[in-house]
Formats: sequence, structure tokens, C-alpha cells
Amino acid sequence: MNPLALLGRPALAVLVGAGRVVAFAPAAALRALATVHGARAAVAQAVSILARCAAPVMLVCGPIGAMLALQGLTLMRSFGVERAIAPLCVATIVRELAPGFAAVVVAMQGGAGIAAELGAMRVAHELDALEVMGVDPRAEVAGPRIVGAAVAAPLLNGLAMVCGVLGAWVMAVPVLGVPHTLFVDTALDGVSAADVWLSGAKTVLFGAALGAVCASAGFFAERTAAGVGRAANRAVVASVILILLLNYLCNTAIFGMRGGAVAL
Repeated sequence: MNPLALLGRPALAVLVGAGRVVAFAPAAALRALATVHGARAAVAQAVSILARCAAPVMLVCGPIGAMLALQGLTLMRSFGVERAIAPLCVATIVRELAPGFAAVVVAMQGGAGIAAELGAMRVAHELDALEVMGVDPRAEVAGPRIVGAAVAAPLLNGLAMVCGVLGAWVMAVPVLGVPHTLFVDTALDGVSAADVWLSGAKTVLFGAALGAVCASAGFFAERTAAGVGRAANRAVVASVILILLLNYLCNTAIFGMRGGAVAL
């Protein structure tokens, strides 16, 4: 039974954690949005996440776009299809790289901060004090952070798109000699407006999911400094795994096995 117990305990812990997030996060977010104060707090949290994550998103997505152009052009020139480099880069950035990396950066930077802040409030008994005063701490401190993450993620996704495409242009045109007119004229051949909207919709889902996981982890953290650290670490790891899983499920549902741009 010991090997089975070693396998069963982690699986049970994952199920318990998932059930806690499902039971806690939607109610917290809805209660926060039910009041003007909660909505304002959510906007403030979104601004805070944007301020913390904007620079990391730019520093991550710009070089990734450049490397995509470098590797793609190296292969395409060998087949004589250089004109396809811009559609490839733009489509890949809009559909995959921008939403995925933007959400991962929010999870690692903003999500860790959410879990640590709520965990610190738990250790300092601030959440208990709110309950004693008759204030729902879920609506007051947890819900706005969940909503703020859902609002900030698509905005950072837009920034990631711009930086990724700009990085691809810098690598392709000034560095590798692709004609500027060719790059600009063909850049949108592989995407449609629906691809952009779907990319933004995915990041709303990613932001809400990572906000829910991180807020739940911090809210129920152990009342020790080490417990707060473990909660933040678990929250970030779980958020990144959840983002990758949701991204796969969304892409399978949207594109299936067809590929190609989504028509309006």
C-alpha cells in the first residue's frame, strides 16, 4: 500500500486544491464586482499588475519575436519562400506567443505578488480582523485581485503582440535584409481580426484562472513566513501548468486539426 499512498496523496492534494479554488474564487470575484468599492479596487489591482508586468513582458516577447524571425527565415530561405516570414511571425505571435508568454509573465510576477500579499495578510491576522469587523475578506481583498488579473492579462497581451512583431521586424528587415515593403505588405496575410479577438479572449481566461489560483493559495496559506513562501511557489507552478493546459484546450477547440486563420 505504501507506493499507492505515495501516488495517492499528491493526487488527492491536487483535487482538494482544485476544489478549493472552484469554491472560493468565483464567489470572491462576483462579490467584489457587486459593489462600487470592489470594482474600483479591481481597477487599482489591474493597474498595479500592469505596472509590475509591462517591462518583463516587453523584455521577454521582443527577443522571442526576433528569434522566431531568425530561425524561420533561416529555414525559409533554403526553400525560397522568404515572403512567408512575416505572415508566419505575426500569426505565431498573435495566436500563441503573445497570449502564452504574457499570461506566464503575469503568473510569475503578478500572481506571485498576489499570493504573497494575501499570505502576508493571513500571517498578520489582517484577514481575521476584517472578518471580526463584519467585512468579507474575499470580496475586499481576494476578489479584486482575481478580477484585476483578468483585466490586466489582455492588455499585456496587446503589449506582447506589439513587442513580438517589432522584434521580428527588427531581426528580419534591418538585420537579415528582408525588404521592409515585403514584410509590411504580407504581415497580416496569416491572421484575421477574429484571431486577435480570440487571442485577447484567451488571455482573459488565463488571467482569471491564474488570479483565482494565486488568490486562493495566498488566502489559505499557512500562518508562517515559510508557509507564505510555499504558497507563492505552489501558486506560480500551478498557474503556469494551468495556463499551458488551457491554451492547449482552447487551441484544440478553436482550430482543431484545420489550421489557418479564423474567419469573422
